Amino acid sequence: MRSYRKESLGLLIGFLLLTNVSLAQQKPECRKVVDEMIRTIGTIKSLRYTLTQAERVDGKLGSTKQDFKIIFHPLKLYIYSYEPNDGAEVLYIEGQNDGDALVNPGSFPYINLNLDPMGSLLRRGQHHTMFESGFNYLSNIIKFAIDTAGADFDKYFKLDGTVFHDGRACHKVVITFDDFKYVDYKVKKGQTVLDIATERMVSEYMIVQVNDDIDNYYDVKEGQVIKIPILYAKRTVLYIDKVKHLPIKQEMSDDKGLFERYSMTNLKVNPTIAPEEFQEDYKDYDF
Repeated sequence: MRSYRKESLGLLIGFLLLTNVSLAQQKPECRKVVDEMIRTIGTIKSLRYTLTQAERVDGKLGSTKQDFKIIFHPLKLYIYSYEPNDGAEVLYIEGQNDGDALVNPGSFPYINLNLDPMGSLLRRGQHHTMFESGFNYLSNIIKFAIDTAGADFDKYFKLDGTVFHDGRACHKVVITFDDFKYVDYKVKKGQTVLDIATERMVSEYMIVQVNDDIDNYYDVKEGQVIKIPILYAKRTVLYIDKVKHLPIKQEMSDDKGLFERYSMTNLKVNPTIAPEEFQEDYKDYDF
């Protein structure tokens, strides 16, 4: 009897030890949700969606609504605007049109324009360029936040239950960095604000806004000391679709409150998009 009890006790202890090791090796649930989101983003080849966005520009939240069609490699992009420029269209194909985007402004001067995607006219009143469309840019922001959190991931990243967006059940992930602040940065030789923002994975628009002596994304020089945020946002909220594993709604806040919000509806992942849909004479376009 004693031998049987000892054997049973030994088996129980062994089971508990194995269970504890297994649990210790498992990633926290929030980390698993975020990692799956990043992995899924890496598999995307094409997208269709409607985007409603609110961005704080010059201290006020402005709203736009647009339809997107995107193929990523090589990049092909079509955008149709509902608000605020109803009927405006943008068509961009990597390696064509001397690198410019073809733009139908939908209003005066009522002629097609060829505009630099990085230029001030095409990105006026917007936080981002067309090259940040989709999810890849956000994925890089989240990766940088994960690296910053390091071993303290669970301190900064939290699951906050289930929420619904566009009729879809989503994980609500809240990322909070209470130590968000602005620090001095010395501009290196040849850098623009865009280069600095890419290097530090922060918003170039935010850099321009917090530095009164910077008028645009190219208005810096070597040795100049400017203020930059240490992270993209103080608080980020992601609505991650439980089936698609994609962040179909995103909210970013800085030290002043809501900085930007992006809501996707009618999302189609890896749809087949016919080649003629990236031609200016396509039947549904008005170029």
